Amino acid sequence: MQDSPPNNSLWAEGFKQSGKRNEFDSSYDVAIIGGGFSGLWSAYHLLKLDPKLAIVIFEAKSIGYGASGRNGGWVSSDYPVYRKTLEKRHGSEATDNLFKELANAIDEIGQISGRIAPKASFVKSGTITFARNKAQERRLKESADSEHIWKSADEIGQLIQVSDLRGGLFNPQCATINPFQLVLGLANYLESKGVVIAEGAFAIQTNGGVLANSSLVKAPVVIRASEAFSRPGREFIPLYSLMIASEALPEEIWDQIGVKDRFTFAEGTHLVNYAQRTGDNRLAIGGRGASYPFGSKLIEEKEMTSSVHQSLEAMAKRWFPVLKSVKFTHAWGGAVAITRNWEPYVQFNKSTGYGRLGGYAGDGVTMSYLASKVLADLIVGRESNVINLHFVNREIRKWEVEPLRYLAVNSLVKLSGIADKEEARTGRPSLVSRLISPLILR
Repeated sequence: MQDSPPNNSLWAEGFKQSGKRNEFDSSYDVAIIGGGFSGLWSAYHLLKLDPKLAIVIFEAKSIGYGASGRNGGWVSSDYPVYRKTLEKRHGSEATDNLFKELANAIDEIGQISGRIAPKASFVKSGTITFARNKAQERRLKESADSEHIWKSADEIGQLIQVSDLRGGLFNPQCATINPFQLVLGLANYLESKGVVIAEGAFAIQTNGGVLANSSLVKAPVVIRASEAFSRPGREFIPLYSLMIASEALPEEIWDQIGVKDRFTFAEGTHLVNYAQRTGDNRLAIGGRGASYPFGSKLIEEKEMTSSVHQSLEAMAKRWFPVLKSVKFTHAWGGAVAITRNWEPYVQFNKSTGYGRLGGYAGDGVTMSYLASKVLADLIVGRESNVINLHFVNREIRKWEVEPLRYLAVNSLVKLSGIADKEEARTGRPSLVSRLISPLILR
């Protein structure tokens, strides 16, 4: 496998920065820290509500540098916490409202990307989570609901031809996208509307605005949209998700794999994985497995953990033996922010004008859109259904102190992989998974 440079995902291939650093003024109505989806969507929604707002976005690196430009390209209605858990925590009505808004968000992203980011290749064809052993089959059947429909091996096999297929869940509320192209389209649109995007500008909140490259920029409203690049304390941890992508595959290979309509897909393992057929006919597959860094410190080397990249390639070739001789030409990774209860946060203090959002746990393409829509409504004081979603302005549950956090999180990552191997070997639900499930809080 030929590793691509860090921060240069498949999605960003061929993109070259101009090197230009936009100048910024000394005051704005809104200052946003972070040039990923959270920051870009926040500006988009605010302008939609009030086109006269003067907005600046400060990005320490370059737009889409973090998870926004490196993710799996799933515009998903799935949420990092299971529906049954949400119903216990917040009730059925609140849970139903959440999933309704997530589904609406997918369609809205599709409409917007069609107008401003056609190269993002948005396609809404749903998602399939398939089972390849008896334990996965049992677990997936038990999790079926009105949105996740169990289909037999014959039914799933007509859509995707996976080895040892035993059936799977189909959820129509999911789309596929090139995330970096959506970032570029959003940025170009916002600049055309007068938003200043200042790349290479490190900004921190201060009284009455921000310090950007040591210059005071006054703003009555400041939004922190830096997600995993924020100072975490104990409010969230960074977990690394890694990806690989194959060379462009000829139609004769795709004829043996399927995925004609470019739906997203994954195996029903305990260790997270996700895949898609890209717009240029590559297989892009990602997953977890890299260790958590002590003290929640971001470590760039973890983005290129070769053992995880190799495991992903082996997984792809187990799924599709026809890929035996195919080359995987791209490898990359990045950190996502995860709160202790696995739920996102949207917070706005009207008296100080400070807002923040994040904690998407890897489901950020859709959640960042919805969260920033909520935040924009809170900022302008607009009454709407979304400001009443259960995660809005709630206190963030803190993670355990170190070294307990380091030991526990890395043990859970390792044990998830062990549980998958146990189920593949025995065909029975893992005893290990029964022990770790209550600790994960999902």
